Amino acid sequence: MVAHPGKIFLFGAFRLDVNERSLLRDGNLVPLTAKALDVLVLLVTNRGHVVSKQEFMDKVWAESFVEEANLTQNIFTLRKVLGEEHGRRGIIQTVPGRGYRFSAEVRELAAESATSIAVPPDPEARELPRVRTNAAFNSLVVLPFVNEGADPGTEYLSDGITESVINSLACLEDLRIIARSTAFRYKGTTLSHQQVGKDLGVSAVLQGRVRQIADQLIIKTELTEVENGWQLWGEQFNRSFSDTFEVQEEIAQKISEKLNLHLRRQEEKRLTKRYTDNAEAYKLYLKGRYYWNKYTPEEMKQGMKFFWQAIDLDPTYALAYAGLADCYYRLSNLFLPPQEAMPKARAAAIKALEIDEGLAEAHASLGLVKLYYDWDFVEAGNEFRRAIELKPGSALSHQRYGLYLDNMGRSKESEREYRHALELDPLSPHIATSLSGCFYFGRDFERAIDESLKALALDSRFLPTRLIRGMAYEQLGKLPEAIAEFEQARAIADVPSVLGYLAHGLAKAGKRKEALKVLGELEAHKDASYLSPYLIALVQIELGDNDLVFELLEKAYQERNEWLGWLKTDPRLDRVRSDPRFQSLLRRVGFVTEEMDQASTSN
Repeated sequence: MVAHPGKIFLFGAFRLDVNERSLLRDGNLVPLTAKALDVLVLLVTNRGHVVSKQEFMDKVWAESFVEEANLTQNIFTLRKVLGEEHGRRGIIQTVPGRGYRFSAEVRELAAESATSIAVPPDPEARELPRVRTNAAFNSLVVLPFVNEGADPGTEYLSDGITESVINSLACLEDLRIIARSTAFRYKGTTLSHQQVGKDLGVSAVLQGRVRQIADQLIIKTELTEVENGWQLWGEQFNRSFSDTFEVQEEIAQKISEKLNLHLRRQEEKRLTKRYTDNAEAYKLYLKGRYYWNKYTPEEMKQGMKFFWQAIDLDPTYALAYAGLADCYYRLSNLFLPPQEAMPKARAAAIKALEIDEGLAEAHASLGLVKLYYDWDFVEAGNEFRRAIELKPGSALSHQRYGLYLDNMGRSKESEREYRHALELDPLSPHIATSLSGCFYFGRDFERAIDESLKALALDSRFLPTRLIRGMAYEQLGKLPEAIAEFEQARAIADVPSVLGYLAHGLAKAGKRKEALKVLGELEAHKDASYLSPYLIALVQIELGDNDLVFELLEKAYQERNEWLGWLKTDPRLDRVRSDPRFQSLLRRVGFVTEEMDQASTSN
């Protein structure tokens, strides 16, 4: 515990009492976890000075091993409590590469002189813990509901109900809801709910159990306050499967009520929004998302089958169309030609929005199509911003907007989006790798490697991390290290795209014979899988055949290859940027337009 005995600090409407370990705002207790309070004390007592990340680790988490993401989560919580708006310069300032600085004007009082400060009497203070059950909570993790049935084939149901509750709560602006991918890292864990909550820096945890008996569902829920382990709410629902919608709506409403969240009228509507009244269609949708989360092309196609079946039962099921759009996008460029997959992704996303313009998932999917296939960069940015507006707690939307900003060369802004996404989804190797990529495309290669280490700590076998790490080593001239990363990537997944990266590293290292051999292996896959001409063009840049490079880039243009969205920022293209053919391609893809300049200025 961070200690500073006998001190009371006043700043703005806040009173921080170190001895009582409490933060008051206008005389009202502000609920904070113990670690968040320790972080605040350390910031305030060192106000005006930078507190390094290592100092936070040494003083706040001295007796435990935690990731830097824990600090980020607590800083996020404090900024929300102190009323800062995301992205604006506020009381807690980030000093890039160093740490954080508390910049507010502070008055310091000794404990014995604090009696002159008016504080409302609190007759229950001795009996109750610091956080009362009627206080507002600002963060929550929904742990994967446990499937208590004997049939593992119903796992999709417990997973799907969990995800539906998370998605409903993500529309609430004042609640930090941990994203699915981080929450599901705790599936089957033996850790206590309090320990999980403390690890993630949240103030409350929702647990649940699901049992299906014929057409009957038994759903047990328990909402617990992390700091003291108090149960805030618990209930058992015995309903038919067709009543699942009502149960999920009731769970979401109860959570917002018990966390003492003050909902806006629009948020109340979103919280109980129902996308279909057909229980069987809903069951099929849950199965579709279950397989979509598996990532392999076979399981992706299985997910698409279930989405189509859900649409057959309810042609107005917008979420099912959004699921289809996500499947087609994920198959494009890797397993299917973009001209085959992306128009279908676009059509599915547009259909979803025709049914329901307020569907954040569909806007986020359409944004990807606009960015990587239509090359309509202005509209892509609009779609991602609309998705965030509709569902501010969606880590996926913030991550996708970060990708857009990376493509536009706005790396500082993309870093902000990725860090926000990590606050919502701190254990996601995908988002952690995107942050590493932000520094790569922003040409800070050392930091790209540093961030990739954090991503590998989350999942050492996450393929994109190995690739971005190898690319960064290439740019630093550390070619043996780059080739080693690509070889490790190949050991994880021997797929054609990885061969392209390996051939590029070998060619850059001057190993022409080896590079041509790997290129031959890559060509052998062209009949069984989509082969990206962009990746082959990158290899030919290093082999010195510029005419072939531009033939391949032109082919990529005709195929509307996704990688052309990175023309503006990919460092591997630097050797051909001055060629008039490259400048022509850049304009044709749409990177040099008056509309883009205006959009960049206005945003």
